Amino acid sequence: MKKLLVVPVIALFLISFKANAQSSKTEVLNKVASKNVKTVTLKLTGITCAGCSNAIYNALNEVDGVLEHSVEYPGDIAVIEFDDSKTSVKALKLVIEEKGFKAEVIKGKV
Repeated sequence: MKKLLVVPVIALFLISFKANAQSSKTEVLNKVASKNVKTVTLKLTGITCAGCSNAIYNALNEVDGVLEHSVEYPGDIAVIEFDDSKTSVKALKLVIEEKGFKAEVIKGKV
């Protein structure tokens, strides 16, 4: 009887896994197809520790339109991929500045 229960459970797990993989592919394709996706690299000042970079990372996480981002410490660089129909470089800089740090666009990196 236990063997009869195991087979359907495994089958459901595999079907669920395949559906999740398919939805991830769709998200990637939609992102690539979007003409509104931009990437900006910002030089950050005022970061003194990993906690500072974590605060910036978490703040950017809350911004609608931010698709992917990283905040490097040491290095004091933020690389942000965003949908420019939902947010702007100016708005991203403002979010960082509201946390008490400065952010400047690195020339040629918009």
